[in-house]
Amino acid sequence: MNDVVGGLFALVTLWVIVRIIGGAARQTHGSALTQPSPEAVQAVRSMFPDIPEASIRYDLSLSGSAEVTCERILQQGYLPLPPPGFPGADEARQAVSEDYQRRQTPSTSAAATASATKAASSTSSNLISRFHLESRLHEPHTTPKGKEPAAVAWSPNAQDRQQSLQERKAQMILQARKRLEERCSE
Repeated sequence: MNDVVGGLFALVTLWVIVRIIGGAARQTHGSALTQPSPEAVQAVRSMFPDIPEASIRYDLSLSGSAEVTCERILQQGYLPLPPPGFPGADEARQAVSEDYQRRQTPSTSAAATASATKAASSTSSNLISRFHLESRLHEPHTTPKGKEPAAVAWSPNAQDRQQSLQERKAQMILQARKRLEERCSE
């Protein structure tokens, strides 16, 4: 009887040890990187072309899901670079450093655009002067307060339509200016 109990105890102990070792092996195998499908990489790459492909591959191999990778990009705004041993990591690091350098050096077109914008804003600092409405600024407004003028029928002539739209824009600017003056006077 003691031999049966001892043998049974040995079998249970051996079974527990095998389960522990087998479970650890399964967990290690489950956390190993899986090769992402090219379709998943291409799907994420098409949505986020500025993210390096190696970073996408690495994140897809960790998460196993394009949705999770997209969600991570949307939340963080970027994906971390893959570790140095990962295939394509060197190219990703090089692409990121080139992108960083490109952003640090101002381009001539951006400088030209900024100077043109600054010149335009300095010559006409407000909408009244930009649309040459100074002469109409002090004219009394003919429509009653709270009522809009009747809608004008859409003209088949392009010049008439353009003139009508410019007039509506001028009216909107003048109304906004009068409302601002009323608020400031209160």
